[in-house]
Amino acid sequence: MFNLRQLKSFVYVAQQKSFTKAAKLLYMTQPAVSAQIKALEERLDVQLMERNDKQVVLTEAGEIFLVEAERILASYERIVESLDELKGLRRGHLRIAASTIPGEYILPKFIGRFKEKYPQIEIELVISDTGQVIESLRERTADLGVTGARIKNDVVKFEKLLDDELVLITSSASPIGQKKQVTVADLQKEKYILREHGSGTRKVMLERLQSIGIQPAQMDVTMELGSTRAVITAVESGLGISMVSRWAADEALKLGLLKEIKLPGWNSVRDLYLAWNTHKFLNQLTTTFINEIKAYSTN
Repeated sequence: MFNLRQLKSFVYVAQQKSFTKAAKLLYMTQPAVSAQIKALEERLDVQLMERNDKQVVLTEAGEIFLVEAERILASYERIVESLDELKGLRRGHLRIAASTIPGEYILPKFIGRFKEKYPQIEIELVISDTGQVIESLRERTADLGVTGARIKNDVVKFEKLLDDELVLITSSASPIGQKKQVTVADLQKEKYILREHGSGTRKVMLERLQSIGIQPAQMDVTMELGSTRAVITAVESGLGISMVSRWAADEALKLGLLKEIKLPGWNSVRDLYLAWNTHKFLNQLTTTFINEIKAYSTN
């Protein structure tokens, strides 16, 4: 098969109708250009040019080949230009899958700042639960994930991004919300509102409750809801207690719509994670996003 140098040598000579002019444009010697075209003709087993002392004349085969050769070179130049734009972050598309808390309360603000710096980059943010985020990374339908829990997986790597404080919440009118000191026995009497199966918040909540002696089988679960916003609304309505990120509950707590249940010794901090498929190549755009959001999270 012919190579790019042979192709460029032929096109330049054909366009300039001169080996000397083509050699200058290609920064090659005239004998080197002649050797490239001779090798091309031998590879194709056809004469492409007729040479004389005055000018270069294309054969019929050369005329046909020139049209296609110019198209190939133009395509190559477009490819190089596109790759240069990608490397310079002047274009690109990043697909992010995020669980509810980072997707609704953390990423939008950072993505806005990232877009100010790289306005030509398109970012698609899909919000679901942690299980679905991991699945999208496994299936390579997302370039990057941000989750509220680590799930053991053979292809997805997790790296801590930042801390997320989880708070036990109840309605402002509930009896337990009026108590200055709450015990495990008090919590065992309450009705609970949980996130759906696959939610990182649900996973951490059940783990924390188990750590203080409240087993899932003993909990009076009144409902399971598919979003943090729905959980907060249900708790505000007095339908039960739950645990959510402080990011999500902060406004309702400040407005007095919710009360925080404070339990001595309660470990309420979890990690939020960046996640990606280790079998998928991390291009410059994804790597830059990872580095910048890590720097952002430490400020």
